[in-house]
Amino acid sequence: MRTHIGVVTWNRLALTRLCLESLLAKTPPGYGLTVVDNASNDGTREYLYTLAQSHPHMRIRFLERNMGVAVASNLSWDDAADADYFVKLDNDVEILDPYWLNRLTDVMTSNPTIGPAGYQLCPWHKGHPLILANGNTVLAVPCCNGACCCIPAALHEKLGFWNEGYGRYGYEDLEYSWRALRAGYTPIYAIAPDAVRHHGAEPARLDLKQESIKKTSRTASLSGTKAYLLYLLLFDKGILPLKMERKYLPVEGLKGVSFAFNPAHKAVQRLLLNLVNTVDITSEGELSRLDLRAWRDHNTHFEETANE
Repeated sequence: MRTHIGVVTWNRLALTRLCLESLLAKTPPGYGLTVVDNASNDGTREYLYTLAQSHPHMRIRFLERNMGVAVASNLSWDDAADADYFVKLDNDVEILDPYWLNRLTDVMTSNPTIGPAGYQLCPWHKGHPLILANGNTVLAVPCCNGACCCIPAALHEKLGFWNEGYGRYGYEDLEYSWRALRAGYTPIYAIAPDAVRHHGAEPARLDLKQESIKKTSRTASLSGTKAYLLYLLLFDKGILPLKMERKYLPVEGLKGVSFAFNPAHKAVQRLLLNLVNTVDITSEGELSRLDLRAWRDHNTHFEETANE
């Protein structure tokens, strides 16, 4: 079984060092590694270049500007074409246990309808015990947190990529898990409290600039909660397929990788723009009834433009 790990970086050099050096030191050989840098300016690029010289299995992709975690992670997924598993690992996660990766892949190899798989990184990540055929117990969860998320190739074939429509930081992991559940898979957390440590979620390590960008993304009409609920509605009604293609296509350049808008995404963008302006979110955090009327009004329009 071959696994490819993708790590996205944007500044936070100290945490990136901790993540990558623990990953390289603790993880047994046999995996691929791609690090995508989102235009860091704090010495991260120079560090990555130097580190890669000593690790032939490590590839670096430098982006011309910060495209956010979903776009960058999808780019790293390109290098996993012949892998059985792809891991999205955030650059604020420290690897503590050499068996961290095998534990995840072993669960999914033995249980083909499980995935994605990760670890309970924060106290508020809840689930319920699920006893596997071999007697081992995992936590079945509604969302596998994207900070450490292992995805089998078979699931990627059904669901495609992270949704790039949520700005720099958004609901891509929550939505991916929702799509996985709809596809008949069960997201889980392996029960191993000391396997990894999520430093970036600890109060003393919070990056206020990054947290501000996250909040902005999650409250914007086209990338926040309303957009997330709209995407779920469109998946649920069969207007959008569960398999998500990219919104942005990579373009190689002399200064790094830039991106062009995917023409195939135009119809989706038009539909979202129409719906975002006609729906509200109730006090219960759900779309108002108006959303269904808006969907019906624009359903024909979407089907026509999707084939342009």
